[in-house]
Order: sequence, then structure tokens, then C-alpha cells
Amino acid sequence: MYGIPNMKLDKEEVVLRRLGQLEQEGVKFVCNTTVGGISRGEAARGVRRHGPLHRCDAAARPAHRGAQPEGVHFAMEFLTANTKALLNGGADTRRFTRAARTVVVIGGGDTGTDCVGTSMRHGCRSLLQIEILPQAPLERAADNPWPEWPKTYKLDYGQEEAAAKSAPIRASI
Repeated sequence: MYGIPNMKLDKEEVVLRRLGQLEQEGVKFVCNTTVGGISRGEAARGVRRHGPLHRCDAAARPAHRGAQPEGVHFAMEFLTANTKALLNGGADTRRFTRAARTVVVIGGGDTGTDCVGTSMRHGCRSLLQIEILPQAPLERAADNPWPEWPKTYKLDYGQEEAAAKSAPIRASI
């Protein structure tokens, strides 16, 4: 919940309200719990005793485990801290980027876009997003017919906001 910026999914109006409804219906949420090392039989007995079991995983920790240089923040750390600050009454949501003249986002996809949009809303002066993949073509290729998912360039909300402020330079490596 915390890793998704409020601009994409409002936590109070949507998420917390829906969680409350589900709890009133009898759903029990157990978060930050390690589930593992149990057999299928044990899981089946637990389901019979307690009802359906749903396991929801998220990549909250980066695969990189090395030293983290000062000023470098992993995406989920950055996005989670921002959302928690907003939910705590708007405490300093700019702690990561308030003094930054330039923000560099390494990676694309939804998470990269969320980092771009959040940094722009923090008021960074400039932004560079580096993507490992080349920019997708504007038109469908002959080997990408309907009904396959169109492998074409799409301007997402984060890059659109940045472009409106003439901030980002998107580079492929």
C-alpha cells in the first residue's frame, strides 16, 4: 500500500476505506509476517480451520545488498516514506528531494514512473531517467499484431508531468 503514490491510488479514500469494509466482513489481515516452510497438508489444515489463505508478496527490498552511497535511495524506500508522510498529516514529504537540484531515476516501468512523478511533485529542478531498454516504437511492428499487447511507446503520467515542466531527459543505455 505504501509503495504506490497517492496520485495513483488515494490511501484514505480508497485503500483504508476498503480495508475497513473487508475487516467488518470478517477478513483478518496479518502483515509483515513470514509465511514459509509449511507443507501443503499444514496449509490445507489451516485453510479448513481458518478459511482461505492469501499470500501477497511485494519486492520491498532491492536485490542489491551492497553499501548504499549517501543520497541514493531505493525506489520502495523513497515511495514508502513519501506515502507515510502524506498519511501522517503531510509531514515533510520532500525529505529526499528538497535540496536536490537533479534527481536521477534509474529504471523504468511503473516504479520508475512513480519515482519520476513523486520527485516532480517534490519540486526537483531537473530530472534524468535512465532506462536500460531502448524507447519502444510509436507504431505496432508487423510481428506484433492484434490481439497481442501493443509493444509501442506510451507516455506515462510521471513523464507527462515532467515534460509539462520541461524537466526530464530520458536516456536509454
